[in-house]
Formats: sequence, structure tokens, C-alpha cells
Amino acid sequence: MKKNIAIAIILLFVAVINLVGCSSSSDNSLNVESGTVTGSLLDAANSNIVATSDSGEYLIPVDADGRFSANLPVGVYSLSYRSASANNKLVLTEKKLVVANNVTISVVDAELVPIPQVLSVTIPVINANSAIIEWETDIESDGYLEYGTNELYGVSTYVSTDLTTHHRVQLGSLSANTTYHFRIVASRHNLESSRFYSQDYTFTTPNY
Repeated sequence: MKKNIAIAIILLFVAVINLVGCSSSSDNSLNVESGTVTGSLLDAANSNIVATSDSGEYLIPVDADGRFSANLPVGVYSLSYRSASANNKLVLTEKKLVVANNVTISVVDAELVPIPQVLSVTIPVINANSAIIEWETDIESDGYLEYGTNELYGVSTYVSTDLTTHHRVQLGSLSANTTYHFRIVASRHNLESSRFYSQDYTFTTPNY
């Protein structure tokens, strides 16, 4: 009786292993549709290009000569890379790619757009109904302010189209004895893909 039980256990164990093996083999047979992205971008040499889509983010290594090649799942991608010479700052390309199944796409002449960083913020003038806010960026950029009485802001200033590192905005129609929140939105050519959002800042208008 014990011998029969032992044989039954062994047979059950073998059956489970076979079942797991079949399941694994079945999963591996599922092919994901993909295409190949190749190109040359000398400015991105020895770094990683980042391909971003709704399905995720993929790193594409770039060799010393700026060449790269990778298989990506089908989809629409934007490309960017982290510049080793810019303190790991994300530098964008305006390139949009549509990756199709079994298709090779060559990326050439990608236009690079750096993301500006806000270095300092000052509020040299605060009156009961107005304030002047100044900030500096590490590269020439445009930008604007979002402000309001809480961190939801709600009001935006005009977008300055001048590319400069020194910025100055005057806020008007403020209420006296009120705390205001604001943040700076810096960009290049007001491109959404290159916008930098600063931390939240506050100031309080006087009661006169």
C-alpha cells in the first residue's frame, strides 16, 4: 500500500513539472510586435537615449561614435537623452517616432532642445497690491509665473518670448495682507516638452 502511494506521489510530481514546462514554453512563444530604431547622434555619445511612450520608458545605449540601435515595441515615442556634460540634465529632441512592426527607422538630424534650470529666485519689491519677482536660469530661456492664494495657483502671467538668463515679472491687482504662492515655468520657445517647473514659493503682501 505504501509502495503504491509513493508511486502515485512521484507520478503527480512529474505531471506538475511537465505542466509548468508547457506553460513556460507557451509564454515564450508569444511574440511582441516590435520595430528597430537606429541612428547617429554625436552629441549623445557615451550616454543613453530615452525612448518614451504610453507603454513605458526604454533606454538605448549610445556608443562613443554616437551610434545606437534597439528594438522597441510598436507605438509612438519621443526621444531624449541625459547629457554627461550637463550634470545629468535631461536634454530633449523634438523627434517623434512611430514604430511599426518589423520596420527599421533611422533617426537623423534630431533637433536638441535643452531644459532650462532655475538657479535663483528673488522678490525685490512687495507692495500691498503688487510684487516684482525675478529669477535666473542656467541657459537662455523664456518663461512665466503661475500664482494664486494656494498651491493650485490658478493665474498665469504672460509668456515672455525673449530668450534670456535674467527674468523679471511684475504682478498686479493683488490683495493686501494676503499670502500668495507661485512657481516659475521655464522653457525654450515655450515647448511643452522642455518646460521646467520650479518648487513652490510664497510671499505675503503688507496691510497698507
